[in-house]
Amino acid sequence: MKSQNLHTGKIAENLALQFLLTSNFELLAQNFRTKFGEIDLIMRAGPTIVFVEVKSKIGLKLGPPEDMFTRGKYTKVKRMATVFLNGKEVDCRIDLVAIVLNPDLSPQSIHHYPNIYYL
Repeated sequence: MKSQNLHTGKIAENLALQFLLTSNFELLAQNFRTKFGEIDLIMRAGPTIVFVEVKSKIGLKLGPPEDMFTRGKYTKVKRMATVFLNGKEVDCRIDLVAIVLNPDLSPQSIHHYPNIYYL
């Protein structure tokens, strides 16, 4: 099950990357790891550094992938972004790409949510 989830996650991450590249984003890093975890994609959109979390599910039976981006996950991404920036003051944001896959792992839907935040 875990290896299938990793395989599915990798497919979704690659779909998200291609989606963002066709939307004029530039890839800076993929699977950036820190002691806090991993950021799926780090992109540049014009002058802005974008930290992208990719969430995916096969079908919607157990709810949409957006539900998996919790306040806790947001906090982790924020910490990892701080490590990546290493004290540099730059325009940045956190985005979510939510992907629903068909059973054959082809994309059913891709939704990009720029500038996600929790209060």
